[in-house]
Amino acid sequence: MDTLAGPGLYSRHPSVPGCSSSSKKSMGETLATSRSNRRITARKACLLTVRYRANGDWRPATAMDLSPYGCRLRVGEDIDRGAVVAVVFEAPIQDGARTASVEVPGKAIWARLEGLSFQVGVHFDDSPMGLLEILSVLS
Repeated sequence: MDTLAGPGLYSRHPSVPGCSSSSKKSMGETLATSRSNRRITARKACLLTVRYRANGDWRPATAMDLSPYGCRLRVGEDIDRGAVVAVVFEAPIQDGARTASVEVPGKAIWARLEGLSFQVGVHFDDSPMGLLEILSVLS
């Protein structure tokens, strides 16, 4: 094992994954191999004012990014992981066109406090046509 007095500068602890003296992987490589990216499609950055319902009441939120199968919302409350969430999106109005809106049911996959607000990742099982129209307007 390398020590400060030995050939290397850092001590390695064999009980920490990826840190045994025989391991040649960097920390980034170790973390990358143990966690997979579960997103099916890339998300588009946006700042859409939306409404969401969790625990019965409709509340305002901001969609920070959006894809056909999920979104990241900035919300004013902590939402439990696994909670059923419905999100109403409205397309930005262009050239006097009628506003398209769609309600999409989903499930909170993760939630965390960031700064003064909470953020929640919502997964959609299905991608309704109205959501695809809103995504096309964001392009």
